[in-house]
Amino acid sequence: MGLKYVEQTKSIALFVLVFLSITLTFSIWTYKPNYETIGTTKVFDISIGKQRQMSDIIKPYRMLFHMSEKWKGTNENTKMDPILSEMKNWELSDLTLVSNNLDDKKLNELIGMNNRMTLFYTDEIPFPVFFQNLLPTQNKKLTEASFNRMIIDWNKLNNSSMSNNELIVFFANSKNNKLYKAKVKVQSEKHFQTNVVQVAKSFANYLEIEREGAKSFYLPAKAISIPKYTYIIESDPVYNYKNALFSNPNIVKRSPDEATGTEKYTDDKSLMTIDVTKKTLNFVNTSIVENKEKALESDLILNTFSFINEHGGWTGDFRYSEVDYGNQKVTYQMYLEDQPVFSDRSVTLTEISTYWDWGNDRISKYYRPYYQPVPIPLVRNDGKLISGPEAIEKLKDRKDINYEDIEEIRSGFYLTKNANPNLFTLEPMWFYSINGKWEHLSPVIAGGGQIGLE
Repeated sequence: MGLKYVEQTKSIALFVLVFLSITLTFSIWTYKPNYETIGTTKVFDISIGKQRQMSDIIKPYRMLFHMSEKWKGTNENTKMDPILSEMKNWELSDLTLVSNNLDDKKLNELIGMNNRMTLFYTDEIPFPVFFQNLLPTQNKKLTEASFNRMIIDWNKLNNSSMSNNELIVFFANSKNNKLYKAKVKVQSEKHFQTNVVQVAKSFANYLEIEREGAKSFYLPAKAISIPKYTYIIESDPVYNYKNALFSNPNIVKRSPDEATGTEKYTDDKSLMTIDVTKKTLNFVNTSIVENKEKALESDLILNTFSFINEHGGWTGDFRYSEVDYGNQKVTYQMYLEDQPVFSDRSVTLTEISTYWDWGNDRISKYYRPYYQPVPIPLVRNDGKLISGPEAIEKLKDRKDINYEDIEEIRSGFYLTKNANPNLFTLEPMWFYSINGKWEHLSPVIAGGGQIGLE
């Protein structure tokens, strides 16, 4: 009997030991020490301006129609937006490359055929950016190609026996001479006629200015009303940019230099230089090592757009202007009253420039103005710029430039300093692009003389 109880006792003891082992192991796994909080790094959630949609930033600078042998066009958002919104209901398919040899003559012919609508963009737009954000497509795999002219042909739509409610769309890249073709499905011919064609009939009359062996110009036939404005410059608080751009704003040091009118903000990784006179900001990631990897054009645009959006950097109407693949740079241009704003860089900046470092997946440089133009009530002078054809004649008379080298002509504003350092004047002018740079034509008022800055 004694031996029997010894075995039972051993079994009970073994069970207890196993149970205690399991309990102890579980306690170790789930143990949470009650440490005192040493301190946390403050996370700054800064929104300087508004966040935007890609459709707010990528817009055509001109919408042109050729129908019934007449040209109609506009650069006004209020007139273009209903048609651009309608395009979001379309569906694109069968995108294919049709030519690697698109010359200026062929491009002029594509735009100039009857029942054609053309959207003009300031620079190349990669297909992945456009179709993911601005126009729905059935194409699952999008080539990393791009375009700067979108030409819509609705001749087939007018033939109800052939159309199936389809339009033919051409995507032209005048920089690399490539031409793509696709189909677009619309709701119906009647819907398209009502919401697109009839809307366009209210646009201003335009003229095609043809050139031998070069792209045509498309400009308003009559003088255009563009008031001259005076704006007060309202600065965004610099500390907002400091808190938005530095990873740990608490350790940033400020070093003002009254002699140069600048302020420097630094931590161990970045440098932000503020030019108080020009009201411009220059942010550089000094810790980034030179990297030879390059992002795709679509990633460049998407990444820089997201970067600016994250801190609400759209302090006004900024629009996509150009992409520089070699330097991994994307530029966004300031607009006011649907007109691009240009300035002498010795005065201030009217654009945002972003440089992306692909290897480190972050911004390497960021140049921008840190002011917002605020209109002064009743301070405006109504006026009219001369017509497009008259501006062309002025350019032809210039002895210092070759007319055939001009790439594009647009109306816009030239920003200059007022006698009051906090006031800027926006002078309406004609601008022309030559050798990749925008220059202004000495301003001329319809029915009058020069009101000049030159």
